Amino acid sequence: MGQSKLKIPKTCEHCGKSFEAKTVTTRFCSNACGHKADNARKKAARQEAKQQELIAKIPNNRPYISIAEAVLLFNVSRDTIYRLIRMGKIPAINLGERLTRISRLHIETMFAPLAVTPTVPEVQQPKKMDYSQDECYTIGEITEKFGISPSTVSNTIRKNSIPKKQIGKFVYVPKNEIDKIFANKK
Repeated sequence: MGQSKLKIPKTCEHCGKSFEAKTVTTRFCSNACGHKADNARKKAARQEAKQQELIAKIPNNRPYISIAEAVLLFNVSRDTIYRLIRMGKIPAINLGERLTRISRLHIETMFAPLAVTPTVPEVQQPKKMDYSQDECYTIGEITEKFGISPSTVSNTIRKNSIPKKQIGKFVYVPKNEIDKIFANKK
C-alpha cells in the first residue's frame, strides 16, 4: 500500500501510545507492536480452542462435577465457586483430598453454561448504495479534494466497506462516508 503525505493522529491498538500514521488503515505504532498484538491474538485463539476442547470432553449426564469442570463450563473463577460453597448456596460433596464435587443442577440455575460452538467469523454484508449522484464523490474528486493517491482512496473504500456504485467509467462513493474518514485531511 502506498503512503501519502497525510499525518493521521492515531492511538496504537497494542500499547496505547499516540502516533502519526501515514495511512488510514495503520493500527499499530511499530512493527514490534504489530507482531506482539498478532502473537497475543494467536495465543488467545489457541487458549479458546483448548478450552472448547476440554468443555466438549465433560459428559452432560453427571449430576456432580468437579470445581475445575465448573470453572470451564460456566466461566466463573474458582474463588467464586468456593465462596458460594462456604455460603451454602451450592451444595458440595468432599470425597477426599482434591475431590470436591458440586451439584451441576444448582450451579446451572445460578450461571448459564458456555455454548460449545465453533467460532465462525461473521461475513459483513456490503451496504446498499442508494445515494443520488449529487450526494457522491468520484474517485478523482476525492483525490483532488484531499490530495491523496487513487490507490489509497480505493484501498480505504475497500477496508472500511464503504458502499460504491459504478456508472459508466466513474465510481461513486457517498460524500458523508468519505468526509467522516478524511475530515481533518484538508
